[in-house]
Amino acid sequence: MSESHGASIELENLTKRYPGHAEPSVDDVTMEIKAGETVVLVGPSGCGKSTTLKMINRLIEPSGGRIRIGGEDVTGIDPVRLRRKVGYAIQSSGLFPHMTVAQNIALVPRMTGWPKARIRDRVEEMLGLVGLDPGEFRHRHPRQLSGGQQQRVGVARALAADPPVLLMDEPFGAVDPITREHLQDELLRLQRELHKTIVFVTHDFDEAIRLGDRIAVLRERSRIVQFDTPEAILTSPADDFVSGFVGAGAALKRLHLSRVRDVEITGCPTVTVDDPLQTVFNRLRTCGGDEILLLDRRGRPCKWLRRGDLMRARGSLARAGTPVGGTVTLDATLRDALEAVLTDATGRVAVTGRRGEYTGVVDMETLLKSVHELLEADRLEALGAQHRPEEARAAQPHAEQEDPAGKATA
Repeated sequence: MSESHGASIELENLTKRYPGHAEPSVDDVTMEIKAGETVVLVGPSGCGKSTTLKMINRLIEPSGGRIRIGGEDVTGIDPVRLRRKVGYAIQSSGLFPHMTVAQNIALVPRMTGWPKARIRDRVEEMLGLVGLDPGEFRHRHPRQLSGGQQQRVGVARALAADPPVLLMDEPFGAVDPITREHLQDELLRLQRELHKTIVFVTHDFDEAIRLGDRIAVLRERSRIVQFDTPEAILTSPADDFVSGFVGAGAALKRLHLSRVRDVEITGCPTVTVDDPLQTVFNRLRTCGGDEILLLDRRGRPCKWLRRGDLMRARGSLARAGTPVGGTVTLDATLRDALEAVLTDATGRVAVTGRRGEYTGVVDMETLLKSVHELLEADRLEALGAQHRPEEARAAQPHAEQEDPAGKATA
């Protein structure tokens, strides 16, 4: 695994003017992004957020201002050299259709002059990192991949040369909602391992609070309205414009900020598809419950089996039980888990690891407890905000008054 971590990014009075336009597209943006931080730029369509992003790697040349990466002023260096040091992932992956997956991933390392053996090893590493089997995918072309797989390869290509900075321009915007959530979880997992500096553009506020360490809410000409943590923006939006992005149900939106790994994950009795039927009966009897989870040969949740299903199995589990409708990963948000539990009649959802293997179960009781804790935290925060002005006034010294002799008295 690579040892390269992120680099700080400083934007200083960054501006972009296009000829023939009275107003700048980006107007005097100043922002500091810490090394290893994920910052999300969110704002309405046409506000200039993608233009701001593309100026960082100079796909669009700034009209004014400075860009520093890791303390180095990159405004005047060769833009091609800069782009080889900054990963870039876009919507619809941007893969070259005539190249194989391996060739797409190897593109920047090859241009940088890496030896062939190192490139080959790096392609294998990157495919494994984004959850694609190298033996199955390296020789495929983009047209042979699903949308989600293409996006994974796009991220692998952006990371292949081990850049400290990764720019992502609505990279998951063109995939279906379920695939999008899986890709968001994958990005969170990757960031925990790699600690890159990520600048991510989206118009989806839920995606912003799900992914960002900090969020910059932008309005026209990329003017920063609020730049803060997701918690701070949800609980204390700067103005009505930001409140409009937050929308209703701020407490429920905060469920995006907590992960399944942060709550209690309980166990569930399990058996595998290779276990004899009598073993399944014995396991169910000894566990004292009425339900057991059947795992496939790779340890992934397959079916929920109840006692009545086993009685009707007639020697085979092939047609017995209820297929597992959905699972959540450890990186899934509590919002995802709540939605999954609400769609399951029994009020629980199986939790899986990186490769889909069974990890445990989260139930409705655990999730409701978390919701109540968030609501209580919001209530206490609101009460604190009401009392703070009164406390501040009480702490002020009494105004001095003059006595009839003209002397000041406390």
